[in-house]
Amino acid sequence: MASDWNRFTSKIFKEGRAKYGKGYSFKQALKDASDRKGEMGKMGSSDAATGMSKKSRKSMQKSKKSKGKTKKSKKSNKSTRKNQNK
Repeated sequence: MASDWNRFTSKIFKEGRAKYGKGYSFKQALKDASDRKGEMGKMGSSDAATGMSKKSRKSMQKSKKSKGKTKKSKKSNKSTRKNQNK
């Protein structure tokens, strides 16, 4: 998954290509994006801006939930083993 910086830089690159043509390089987009860092937070976190689909959001939520359950189950297993050894 691309970071906010990568999405922002890609947006700047697309704008530069549209404005200046094929001569606009990604290297120049990085420089321009660095100068325009203040705009990065204003991009918005809508699904359209991030490029995330509903399905990928759901899978991320599921993976976060499963991580929490895994940790809990490991802890409960450890405590159960300690009780069994006594």
